[in-house]
Amino acid sequence: MSPGHRGDSPPGAAPHAGSEKPERPVALVTGAGRGIGRATAEALARAGYAIVIAELSPRLGRQAAGTLRREKAIAIFLQTDVANAASVERTVRTTLRWLGRIDCLVNNAGVLTVGRLARLPLLDLDRMVDVNLRGPLLLARAVLPVMLRRGAGAIVNVASQLGREGAGDYVTYSATKFGVVGFTEALAAELEGTGVQVWAICPGLVDTPMARKAGVARRERGLIRPETVADTIVALVTGHRRATSGSAVDVTR
Repeated sequence: MSPGHRGDSPPGAAPHAGSEKPERPVALVTGAGRGIGRATAEALARAGYAIVIAELSPRLGRQAAGTLRREKAIAIFLQTDVANAASVERTVRTTLRWLGRIDCLVNNAGVLTVGRLARLPLLDLDRMVDVNLRGPLLLARAVLPVMLRRGAGAIVNVASQLGREGAGDYVTYSATKFGVVGFTEALAAELEGTGVQVWAICPGLVDTPMARKAGVARRERGLIRPETVADTIVALVTGHRRATSGSAVDVTR
């Protein structure tokens, strides 16, 4: 079920002091309540972006946006179910109404259930496909008209090293991340010459609440910090790191 409109302010209200829309670029980050998404939102805010926290959990979303605002950033929280087209479209419309533009999309929201495919509950299989693959497709579809009109924009899809090489117990998750890498490459070909660039980020195992909940963090050593992934995303978006549009950028340490 799609969440209703929940955020920092009622629809149509200004998210910051005064009624003027910010001149600074705007980044919409999904799953930004914790982990890689939150670290990315904070890093983009430091780089001068106004931030949209597109997060399913009201508690995590409000907390993340509040932290950014206390650091003098422009930040709003919009409750978003990335797997639901109506929710995604509502988030994009509200962002444009409040902030006037979308310059950067970071498709970070993801879910993971570890287990053998034959014993994986169908609900878990469907949720991974819906959030990890359908979600980025829906978000890109919703923001692209805005970016194409401006002739500029950046889309970053958070994939995984499991989107490069499959592993047992991660069959569905790996399939979705392979899909994200392929989606990124295909979308870049479609967008050639438009000024809109797209990349996939393929981190190794990252120390996130999702990994800890799945038991991965307890079994592995040398996990990557979310901030390391965030720094790579910001470097791509701001042009401090060059990579061909459509490429998959590894983050392994």
